[in-house]
Amino acid sequence: MKIKEIVWDWNGTLINDTSLCVDILNKILCLQDQPSISIEYYRNNFSFPVSAFYKSISLPSSGEKFDEISLCFISEYRLKWKGCKLQTRVLEILELIQRHGLRQSILSAGNQSDVELFVDHFNLGSFFYQVLGTDNVKAEGKIELGKRFITDSDLKPEEILLVGDTIHDLQVANEIGCSALLYSQGHNSENQLSEFPVQIINDLMEVARYLQH
Repeated sequence: MKIKEIVWDWNGTLINDTSLCVDILNKILCLQDQPSISIEYYRNNFSFPVSAFYKSISLPSSGEKFDEISLCFISEYRLKWKGCKLQTRVLEILELIQRHGLRQSILSAGNQSDVELFVDHFNLGSFFYQVLGTDNVKAEGKIELGKRFITDSDLKPEEILLVGDTIHDLQVANEIGCSALLYSQGHNSENQLSEFPVQIINDLMEVARYLQH
C-alpha cells in the first residue's frame, strides 16, 4: 500500500543532539561521583525506557532521585539546545516530501511544549500536519502517544512510515502497525540498530528512495 504520511522522530533524527545529551549526562554522572561515558558507548547502549539506561550507568532510575535527575537533564538541555544543528539534509528531504504531496508529522518522546518550541526555532512548522510530544520530561509514553495518533488518524497504519533513530522507534512502529526506517546517525549506532529486523538508512535522503519503491 502506498505511503501517505511520514511520521518523524525529533531528537537524533531531525536534530543532531546526541553530543549535547552525552555532555549533559556526563555532567550528571560527575555530580553523582560516577565515571563519564563516551559518545560511542552511549550510541551503542542507549535504550528506552530511559530509566533502565540510567540504571545501567549507575544513575538513580526510580523515585525522587530519578525525578530530580530528569529535571536536571531537561533544564540543562533547555539552556543549550540552540547550539545544536539539524541533521544533514533535513530541509532537503522535508521539502522534497512536501512537494510530492505527502503528509508529515512529528512523534516525539520529548515534552510537547518543548518540541513545539524546537520546531518553531528552526522554522519547520509549515512542513508538519501534527507535532506530537509527551506530557512529561522523562521521555516516557511514546508508545501510548503513537497508539492515540493511529486511533485519531484518517489513515491506515500501513499507509504510514515512521522514521526514527532508536530501537524504541522500531518498537513504536511495531506497536502501531506501521513500517519503519531507522537513521544510523542519531542516538543509536548502526551496530546496535543492525541487531533488529529493520531497514537502516545512513542518509535522510534515502527516505525518498524508499518511497519510490
